[in-house]
Amino acid sequence: MDELNFKINQKLEILDNNIAYKCNIQDIRDDSILINMPYSGIKYYSMHTGSTLEFFICTERDVVKCKSIVVGRTSENNIHMAVLSKPVVIERVQRREYFRLPISMEAKYIILPEDNTYIDLQDVPSGYLKRMKKTLTVDLSGGGVKIISKHNPKKGQKIVLSIHIPEELTIIGTVMRTEYSQINRHYRIALKFESIEEKLRDKIIRFIFSKFREQSKLLR
Repeated sequence: MDELNFKINQKLEILDNNIAYKCNIQDIRDDSILINMPYSGIKYYSMHTGSTLEFFICTERDVVKCKSIVVGRTSENNIHMAVLSKPVVIERVQRREYFRLPISMEAKYIILPEDNTYIDLQDVPSGYLKRMKKTLTVDLSGGGVKIISKHNPKKGQKIVLSIHIPEELTIIGTVMRTEYSQINRHYRIALKFESIEEKLRDKIIRFIFSKFREQSKLLR
């Protein structure tokens, strides 16, 4: 596999059970790299010495999947870090729609009735679009989105979603799964985009990569 030129402060993403854990490269050595402990909110990712760690790095052109061995842990200037063997590139993810960006932004949605078939927006009566409710996204990819809702639609049910990236896009999504949060008392609904034109998917992907790079700069 080809190699990457890793940089200090470069952002890494570890995806585990649909949770994205963030960390940055703190130091680069001849045969290893040092990263701060990966986290998602207040939750830290558990790593064990000797285990294999797979992660993603976003470049200007694509998303690269890498793997390393967790060599050990260290601490410098009160920063707890994991020591990883020199990363090996597993693959360059050609289908960038699979890269999921954790992001909270305003959106609108409406859950469509189950008794009708909706292939694209032309099948949705305009009256439904006028009754869309506000929500927030949890994450976004070129292939789908996760939103929060007080309602629990069934798997396979259709939802119309409107997001701004920054232009407004209205898309039909299929419910893939729902998760209930006891703390926030709402559902997280994972949607897969249906009948989306490639030019619209490309716009979403460009927005994701732009936001990813912005987040990376803020962490430097």
